[in-house]
Amino acid sequence: MTRITTLGKVLQVLTFYKWAFGDLTDQDSDVGMLAEYLVGDILNCLPPTRKVQAPCDLIMKDGTTLEIKATTHKATPKGRTPYYRWDVSTQSEMLKGSRPIADYWVFLIASFPRETSRTPRVVQAFDTKNWMCYLVSGEKLRTAGCTKYVSESTLKRLDAVAFPLGELKKRFNHEIH
Repeated sequence: MTRITTLGKVLQVLTFYKWAFGDLTDQDSDVGMLAEYLVGDILNCLPPTRKVQAPCDLIMKDGTTLEIKATTHKATPKGRTPYYRWDVSTQSEMLKGSRPIADYWVFLIASFPRETSRTPRVVQAFDTKNWMCYLVSGEKLRTAGCTKYVSESTLKRLDAVAFPLGELKKRFNHEIH
C-alpha cells in the first residue's frame, strides 16, 4: 500500500511540474532554469536543489562560481537588425564591484525546432544540439562595464566565440587550465 501512495505522490509532483512548467521553451525565466540545470549537469556541479537567492547560479567542486544567462528571444529595436541579449541588471552589484563577481558567465541561446508529434518542444529543450553558448570570465565582463544588458556584440567585442553546449565541458576545462 505504501508503494502505491508513494507512486501517487510522485505522479502528483510530475503533474504539478507539467502544470507549472508545461512548455519549458516559452519564457526566458523557464529557459534560464533549464539552462542552469543543463550546465550543472554537464559540468557535474548540480546542487541537490536550486537556490533562488544564491549569490551565483552554480559552484563547482573546486569553488569556481558560475552565473548562467539564457534566452530564446531576439531583441528587435526599431529600425535595427534583431540580436540576442541577456538582462544582467539583477547582477549589477556584482558587475559594479559591490560584491564578488562569479568567476565565469555562461550565456546560452536556445533555438528549438518546430514541435511535431514525434518531437515535442519539451523533449527538444534537453537536447544540447539546440543550444549555443558563450563562456566569459567574470572579470572580463566587469571590465566591459556591462550592468544592464549583455548582447552578442558585447560578447564579440570581448572575443567570446559561440559554440555548441555539448562542447562546454571541454571548453571550460581548456579555459581554466
